[in-house]
Amino acid sequence: MLQSLREGAQSTPIKVLIILIVLSFAGFGIESVLLGNSGTSVAEVNGEEVTPQELQIAIDNQKRQLMQIFGDNIDPAMLEDDQLRPRALDGLIEQKLLLQEATRQQLVASDRAIGRVVASVDAFKVDGKFNTDQYKVVLANAGYTPERFRRAQAQDIILTQLQQAVMDTDFTTPLELAAAADITTEERDVRYLLVPTESLTADAEVSEAEVAAFYEANLGRFMSEEQVVAEYIELAVEDFFEPVDQSLVDEQFEAVKSEYTVQDQALVSHILLIQGDDESAEDYARRIDDVAARLADGEDFAELAAQLSDDVGSAQMGGELGFTDGTAFPEPMEEAIAALAQGEVSAAVETDAGTHFIRVEERVAGEAPDYEALRAELEESIQRSEAEQALLIAVDTLRDISFNAADLVGPAKALGVSSQRSAPVTRDAGEGAFASDTVRAALFSEEVYDFGNNSEVLELGGNRFIALRVAEKIPPRQLALDEVAATVRAELEAEAMAQARADLLADVRARRAAGESMEDIAQASSWEWRVELGARRQGSLLPREVAAAAFKMIPNSEQPAMELVDLPGNQVAVVELDRVEAGSVANLSDSERDTIVTTLAEIQGQMSMLEYRNGLRASAEIVTR
Repeated sequence: MLQSLREGAQSTPIKVLIILIVLSFAGFGIESVLLGNSGTSVAEVNGEEVTPQELQIAIDNQKRQLMQIFGDNIDPAMLEDDQLRPRALDGLIEQKLLLQEATRQQLVASDRAIGRVVASVDAFKVDGKFNTDQYKVVLANAGYTPERFRRAQAQDIILTQLQQAVMDTDFTTPLELAAAADITTEERDVRYLLVPTESLTADAEVSEAEVAAFYEANLGRFMSEEQVVAEYIELAVEDFFEPVDQSLVDEQFEAVKSEYTVQDQALVSHILLIQGDDESAEDYARRIDDVAARLADGEDFAELAAQLSDDVGSAQMGGELGFTDGTAFPEPMEEAIAALAQGEVSAAVETDAGTHFIRVEERVAGEAPDYEALRAELEESIQRSEAEQALLIAVDTLRDISFNAADLVGPAKALGVSSQRSAPVTRDAGEGAFASDTVRAALFSEEVYDFGNNSEVLELGGNRFIALRVAEKIPPRQLALDEVAATVRAELEAEAMAQARADLLADVRARRAAGESMEDIAQASSWEWRVELGARRQGSLLPREVAAAAFKMIPNSEQPAMELVDLPGNQVAVVELDRVEAGSVANLSDSERDTIVTTLAEIQGQMSMLEYRNGLRASAEIVTR
């Protein structure tokens, strides 16, 4: 059909129709067609945008994590944006869904909770205490501003609340405990022979003559794949980067700088006294006076908080409440905090919660946004956004002019780029853009490979597009023996080894059926043999591979079940399962029972959370671009 359209497009009536369509675009404005609804987000989740900046931050975070895990041994291909983008975008979509649900459930993270998290991070401490300078340095190295970091911590707290709310609803039923106990306390009698691999490889040697004979008998198997050299045009967003109007950067900076401004903050502790229901006003007043006197005498504030504070949560932390920027606590508290120097303790402060004695542990000076750093970030964002729009126009132009072009030289010249030639590509493998299954499928399609047409413009991901055609066909050829000898030898040796293993297992089975014991067989062949009676899945002395095989076997009433497994150190084991005794809850120790109940609850909680996330995704409106 597409071929007939190409041919029909050359006729005079069709050309006239195309001219009329182009004129109509000009009348209504080409921008409305190309750019009207393109948007700048990479996805929308229930109407909330996922911006390119968010996606790039997520990709960069993944890169940092991979580099921390693999260090200098990391494969550079693992750090390519195209490889990381799908997972990063999926993570952002899921985060949006969970945060939207948390908002619907009215979950919040208080400034106090955020402050506690910030103050507890070891990376921010010097000599065991929170250090402002260290805090800023660590965040800067990780690509965060303090305000962005605090927002991230708030999101983490909210998401943890939601996750715990879902996971903590699961429990273990007696039936589930019984099923787990049946597996955990099941006992099996296992015997096994240890056979050196060399005794098998002697029967698996392959001669040169056998390799040559197999090659001659199977010439049709040893043909090279047909290959294609492609001519192609590749467009990437980076090709359209242009200098940015600095006045636009200044305008954007003024619009967002408040989001990057960190207010003055104070790390605060308190001792809270609450009048008891049966406590008289006089007794309550005496308690307040007693605390005031002991503080005036210089007693340790944290110790007094642990002993006397009625705020149980903060008392366990020496009264620490976290950071405030002047808005976290009731107004009387904030007024007292504002009047205190670092290390000072307030007089009694009355709020609806009770009577407070407040100590300012540390003051962190506010911070204006780094003008140059933020400008650079905004400039890059604007540059990328404008380049994306230019790229879309270029892609649409390429679609139009490459459809009927005899080659890609003309379209490349019209766009001001160069066409390129690929290395030879097969149906199953290629380099660069041709490593993509989609690109190779287009190259070997009937339209492109058989009819010699240009392909459609394909999207590669990461704001990259490609159009291609066949420049040269390289037919299959007969491969010489020396090109495939290693492959043939490996195949024949693998077949011989598989036969030797099967023969070994069959021989042991036959000798056991004839009445020989495992010990007799081992002694006759100078092999080692071992046995473990009453082995369990956990805690047995069986090698891991032997245990895995033994506990997968199905007992046989007529003869022992038997299997051959590979072991480290160039050995194979012939494993025999002799007896199975079912487990039960009665066989569990108290610690085993507690462990099973806890583990099952965790697993079921994780499954519930997975189903919960899948439910949110299934009912959401998600658009990816």
